[in-house]
Amino acid sequence: MEEHKLHTFGVAGSSPVPPTRIRGHLLVSAFLYQGTDGSSMEEFIARLLDLQDLDRRIDRLKADGESIPGEIAIHRRDIEGHRSRFRASEEQLISLKEEQKKLAADRAETLAKISDYKSRLLTLKSNEEYSAMLKQISHGEKLVDQIDDRILEAMYKEDEIRGELERAEKEKDRAINRSEAREQLLKKKLEEIESQLEQLQIERAQAAERVDPKHLKRYEITRESRHREVVTGIRNGACGSCLTKIPAQAAGEIKGGSTFSCPICGSFVVWTPDSSL
Repeated sequence: MEEHKLHTFGVAGSSPVPPTRIRGHLLVSAFLYQGTDGSSMEEFIARLLDLQDLDRRIDRLKADGESIPGEIAIHRRDIEGHRSRFRASEEQLISLKEEQKKLAADRAETLAKISDYKSRLLTLKSNEEYSAMLKQISHGEKLVDQIDDRILEAMYKEDEIRGELERAEKEKDRAINRSEAREQLLKKKLEEIESQLEQLQIERAQAAERVDPKHLKRYEITRESRHREVVTGIRNGACGSCLTKIPAQAAGEIKGGSTFSCPICGSFVVWTPDSSL
């Protein structure tokens, strides 16, 4: 029988065992591993896989949960953007109404001056004074015409702004309804994630209790070092966790079913369906 080995940081032992499949991983203990609780290598790796699967699910849920506040903030910014555009249209309309009031006041004032000028025409004694007054009256009438044009432009502008204000209000209301509904769904999703995380943490604690304390510590240290896959496959002849190149002989033995302990990240490297040399 071909000899199999747990390379590098493996444990001493004897009695080679035949290849074993654990959750799709072809895995061979080079020596008949015995944990402090009497577990074999296959049981040891299976327990680590259970723990690793739980940690992956926990990591995914945490990532999903951590993304939710940011998504809620995006929706709230969207609402605020629509409110800002609505307020801007409101302020534009208010400003235009103030301008219209001023134009109306200027028109009334100019008309009053023209009327005064006309009433004074009869009191003027010289042709020069009379001619000068007529010029004042003509200037005032031109000014009134200019004011009337501006008033008409302001009226058209008011209709335009009121249309924009109406559209902005509808868009704002739609955005608020849409975003508030989405926020409620996200909050509900977050509650579900927190509930699932609570249950998974219980399952993880139970799974961790089934792992030899010495190897559990190593598992935790490996995960904390950001090499999340403590049990991993071989990728293009390298450790699937840290991508450290594995010696050709060891890589071949992994393909044959041995378990390799990476000297860099500490992960257990086994042959998986997607492994490659």
